[in-house]
Amino acid sequence: MHWLSSHNHSEFLACPQLIRFEHGKGRDGFEPTLLIKGSTLLLKYVVLGARMQLAFAICEGRLLYALKVCDDGNNGGILWSIAEREPELNGIRGLVRGEPLVLFLFNELAVNVAWNDMPQVGELDRLSTWANSAAIDHVDHAAMQATVKPMIDRLHQSGLSDHEWLVLEVGGQSDWKAVHNHFVTGASSSMIDLFDSDEGNQQEQLVVWLTNNLQPSGVHHSPQVPKARGTRELTDVLLHYESRNVLIESKTLSILARDRMPNRLKLVRDTSGHVEKAFKQLRGAIRAIKSGLAVTSSEGDTLTVERDNSNHAIVLIPELSLVDDPATYSLQFIKEFIEATGSFPHLLDISELLRMVQAAEMISARNPTTTPIMAFDYYLAERMKAAVANRTLRFEMLLRFTDNGI
Repeated sequence: MHWLSSHNHSEFLACPQLIRFEHGKGRDGFEPTLLIKGSTLLLKYVVLGARMQLAFAICEGRLLYALKVCDDGNNGGILWSIAEREPELNGIRGLVRGEPLVLFLFNELAVNVAWNDMPQVGELDRLSTWANSAAIDHVDHAAMQATVKPMIDRLHQSGLSDHEWLVLEVGGQSDWKAVHNHFVTGASSSMIDLFDSDEGNQQEQLVVWLTNNLQPSGVHHSPQVPKARGTRELTDVLLHYESRNVLIESKTLSILARDRMPNRLKLVRDTSGHVEKAFKQLRGAIRAIKSGLAVTSSEGDTLTVERDNSNHAIVLIPELSLVDDPATYSLQFIKEFIEATGSFPHLLDISELLRMVQAAEMISARNPTTTPIMAFDYYLAERMKAAVANRTLRFEMLLRFTDNGI
């Protein structure tokens, strides 16, 4: 079992995707350890055996390391970091000594979901010199972007060891070990399982767990409305308080159920269809609420919902980057949705939803008269204003406090 310090755990939550070397303590002593935090979608590519490359270089006297995950054939995204602590360098020195590398995967909520041992990774002669000579202290990664980006671009284009980069092949394994955790919400719990074939339910459970602290009694998974002699699902997740409803329609891509790993273009096309369908479902759910249909929990208990005020209507997808054209959900789309439903559309992924919930909790903490669910409603309204200003629903939003407020 490996542990993250509280400092590192905060860092993991704050950054949607990152990598960090550690010299972690396992059963047989300290061992080189690579922590990988990414979207659930990216992690599924990793556990399905996508090709990966681990690369090292010297940048302004610091040790730069990067991980390329080929989630689009031989193309893919690159996560990078600069060593700033002795345990990072010790982990890399252990790698040089031939100690087996252990990889741990963390999802958007910084929950460890899988791990694996990596085989010997190849010739590392230069790495020993680099690790022993590299400077360490705090790094402003944002300030280093201008210097690092051209280096990452060259790594992306070549993918081979050269005078600048030492490149190692570390991926291709499909024997990953699951780490099972449980979300606990009130009297119920559900398992977090990266390998669960019911990927839709897994994402919905993430939503329930994330939003539960905002108002535990007001979060409902799979609420129902009447249909013929039975019921049908109103929406995937419903949040309610006295002034507003928040409806969340969650869409996944069922990566694990496919015969082979899809490329990014295929995922973009699939996502486009899912988002279009989800907004139609949200329009129908809003009509059902405004028409006065009874809304019940999945257990059949009658729920009190707001019938007159506007709603927040959220479509949740695995990654915002899969909506490749921001103009698809443009200002015109926003205006048409508001005019048709009297409600506000939003497009989020799990990382963005996490940011929205964290922002609500911070706003509430600064003003005791503002409950977390009230702050969540407020911040969603601010996001709507930002969407209008950006002329698209597809964007990322960060909360910043100043002396004058937000």
